[in-house]
Amino acid sequence: MNRWQVFRELRSAMRDPNRLGDVAAYKSELGGTRARPEVEAQLDGVRDYRPPVDLDALEQLPAGTLGREYARFLKANGLNPFLLSDQVPADIVARNALVIRYGIIHDMVHVLTGFDSSWPGEVGVWAFVGGQYYSRGLQMASLTALLVAPLFSPLRLGQAFRAFRRGWAMGKAAKLLIAERLEEDFDTPLETLRARLDIEGARDEYVAAEALTA
Repeated sequence: MNRWQVFRELRSAMRDPNRLGDVAAYKSELGGTRARPEVEAQLDGVRDYRPPVDLDALEQLPAGTLGREYARFLKANGLNPFLLSDQVPADIVARNALVIRYGIIHDMVHVLTGFDSSWPGEVGVWAFVGGQYYSRGLQMASLTALLVAPLFSPLRLGQAFRAFRRGWAMGKAAKLLIAERLEEDFDTPLETLRARLDIEGARDEYVAAEALTA
């Protein structure tokens, strides 16, 4: 598929709200987004790993497990799992594993790190990504998230800076989440999984208090 064909597929995917994952894959293909070589080598185990996510089944898991809290986070924020359709060619999927896999686990990272979906929370998650250093582009994106915080959340700027510092430190200390098959740990308690992944300092603030008790 040449660049013009990729662009044409991108335009087609953008017209379909159910193909947001395809949009990310095609944008990455056009932009040449790639992981650092040492990270790219670790993506082989998840390069085409995207098992179906059954939210109803996840909601039946015990409270405090990754799957249950991931489903709770999505529901509380009106979100759906990041999906990639079978229309994206296999070679494009393979080349763009970084962007595709991060799209899949982004909301799981919210839960594992404890950052909510507010702008300071997003700054914290992007800082975690920056600390993990998947690629220079994503590291720059984490800095951009902080720089634009005054535009999106001017009254919570101090909170955004604190979230950035905490997220960056957490990301540097943690194992490489982008290479983990987190879906295989949906039934694992967060406390256990965080300890195994060296995620330190997480706070369970990823959804509002009333949602946590629902």
